[in-house]
Amino acid sequence: MAQKKAEYGSGPLFRAAGVVYGVMMAGVLLVLANMLLVLAPLMVSLAGGSTLLAAGVVAAALVPVGPSLVAAAYAFNRLLAGEETGVFRDFLRGYRSNVRQALAVWLPYLAVMAVVVLNLLLLPGTFDAGNPGLAAARAGLLVLGLLVATAGVTAMLLVARFAFRVRDIHRLSLYCLGAQKRVSLGNAGILFISAFLLTATTAGLLIFIAGPVMFLICLNSRPLLTFIEAKFTLREPALT
Repeated sequence: MAQKKAEYGSGPLFRAAGVVYGVMMAGVLLVLANMLLVLAPLMVSLAGGSTLLAAGVVAAALVPVGPSLVAAAYAFNRLLAGEETGVFRDFLRGYRSNVRQALAVWLPYLAVMAVVVLNLLLLPGTFDAGNPGLAAARAGLLVLGLLVATAGVTAMLLVARFAFRVRDIHRLSLYCLGAQKRVSLGNAGILFISAFLLTATTAGLLIFIAGPVMFLICLNSRPLLTFIEAKFTLREPALT
């Protein structure tokens, strides 16, 4: 009987169901940890049409995103490694143990993103065929924003996995953009598609895709974490 129970609990269908459940649970926790962001469209509508006030509301709502991404990355990394003690428990542990460093790393990226978005909002909204510089400026800001977002997410993955100093996390997150091009392009693609879906449909979609998007980023970033561990961490010599 014990053998049958063990086989049932280790089968591929059981593991797949566990992953699906873990992704759903982490998605719920991400939404709960970012209720300000979920409610941001309502708060923006109450801002009375002020662009600067709306940008400030969204920027403030994005502050808790960093620690919640670290917590989700911590839980998903343990889930992918088969070391989880329950996604709910791992998420809370990852949040509590990393919240200060996550904020210290996340806020500079958020500040740069706020500047990029503000410049995009201040550009004329109408397309002028006689002013190609305007289109080039808009495209350049979009690419810059995507690069910053990709580096920021990479930094959150590093915070969840390693105990590096804040400045080293910043350096490594930028370094990985070039050193791990495939992973970085994959994460940028995931972020771009997610942002496109949110802008093309409704921001409420974030409630349903937050968990799967972060899981895909963690899954895609496993080679990056292995690379960082092999290149920038010390391993104890094997006993002979």
